[in-house]
Amino acid sequence: MNGCIWPSQVRRLTRIASAAAAIVGAVVVFADQAMANQATKEPFEMVRALQSAQEQVASGNDSAAAMQRALLTKMDEIFLQLPPEAWQDPRNARASVIHLLSGGNPEVVRHLLTLTPAPVIDLNLMEASLAYVEGREEDMLTRLADVDPLNLPPSLGGHIALVKAVPYIQTDPVRAMELLQIASLLMPGTLVEEAALRREVLVAGLVGDIERFRTLSIRYLRRYRDSVYSGDFRRRFAIALDTLGFVEDQDKFDLLYGVLEEFEEDSRRGLYMRLARSALLGGNLQIASKATDQAQMLAVAGTAEYELLKIYQVATRLNREAVKPNRDLLWTVNKAALTPVDLDFLYAVNIVLNSIRHFPNPPDNFIGAFNSGGTLETPAEREWLTADMELAELLLRRTETMLAHAGDVKK
Repeated sequence: MNGCIWPSQVRRLTRIASAAAAIVGAVVVFADQAMANQATKEPFEMVRALQSAQEQVASGNDSAAAMQRALLTKMDEIFLQLPPEAWQDPRNARASVIHLLSGGNPEVVRHLLTLTPAPVIDLNLMEASLAYVEGREEDMLTRLADVDPLNLPPSLGGHIALVKAVPYIQTDPVRAMELLQIASLLMPGTLVEEAALRREVLVAGLVGDIERFRTLSIRYLRRYRDSVYSGDFRRRFAIALDTLGFVEDQDKFDLLYGVLEEFEEDSRRGLYMRLARSALLGGNLQIASKATDQAQMLAVAGTAEYELLKIYQVATRLNREAVKPNRDLLWTVNKAALTPVDLDFLYAVNIVLNSIRHFPNPPDNFIGAFNSGGTLETPAEREWLTADMELAELLLRRTETMLAHAGDVKK
């Protein structure tokens, strides 16, 4: 096609653009109509509408995400214009905190804290919420020290439990887990539960609780796989894979199959490739082989991943019996599809493969130093080693051991 766009493609793109414009227009009109209706309602009623939109966001509705932003903007305006008497209703005062923790403008709460009489709510909740959105976590925890989220109305308690858990994730993961569970308990099916589950997966990885990690991951994927924030979950999940040692223990690795089946094929393939590479770099060839096999079943021919998996396959079976098929497979790798890092990996595997093909000892009656480099001492400083060089070194040692057991190397 040489970069040209055919008339049929132009028509198709025009239809897509028209449809997109129509959707955006519909969202704007719907948001305007909704805002006109909200303007006559009490703050706590507007927050209910906001939370309804957020539930749709959690289920993956992109239009609801636009609606949520429009609602928050309109609520910012209305809340700042309401008379002080409006905030004497405890429901409205609580709504101001929920609005702030849902992404509302902090200026609203700053304004409410100047009113006389003050809003009918524990002002520590307002001050703490303001401290949270401004990044003053220590101040927030101090103000919430005696606040039990379970003693608050669920719609507020869930938010407070969620934000209170955040500073504890690194300092006290067990406490963080307790608070995140409370947040999920108080507000099931909402964006609060979705956010709590995402964080719980990370915390489970930090504390090494594999069973909780599996359970929470499956729960999240079955309830919120289409959430607009699911990309963050996938990032946290991948981090936990590294910290929980799934590539170091065969039994642990086997526990992953059920969890990874919950992911769509593209994500599952990427995760298995990540596991395969980590296992290779760690020298766990049996696990690397299993992960590679799973990824290959999902790989698409002609892609960079497909080419890289050929190298992984060779790296997991570097032995005498597989020398020829390994060589033939490596010759089919399309180097143009590989990144510089992947090319280094290919080079390391080639070095090991060639070392197997050559006889390790000099022939009888050979005069001279056949392998003088083998008598050199290991350098004291090894910072120059890359991960792929270390892998090559590890695989060479394993190959030597296998050959020794086969009787081809005399010790």
